[in-house]
Amino acid sequence: MIRGSQTLTSIFPPAFENKATKGKRNAYALDRDACMSYRFYYYYHLQRKRFDDAIADMEKEFFISGRTIADRLTENNDLLKDIAQNAPDRKQLRQRYPHFNWN
Repeated sequence: MIRGSQTLTSIFPPAFENKATKGKRNAYALDRDACMSYRFYYYYHLQRKRFDDAIADMEKEFFISGRTIADRLTENNDLLKDIAQNAPDRKQLRQRYPHFNWN
């Protein structure tokens, strides 16, 4: 135990509560999957990359396996169809997800 840690922790309230809540494991999975769908649209439709090259680039960006990416995209095929139908341009993609490079 670090010297003085009990004194400091008794002064300050805990930064977060340790509540055991079920179902919070994939709290951001829907947002991540939507982001992956838009990113796949960018690589496949706007950059004109092959499917496997697009998945390989996404593996590096999202830190998950290509198989998982393909499974998530397949599960969200309705969203992909909607994205393809609306055909957002790079400016719209940049507004939606400004942390990615859309050039």
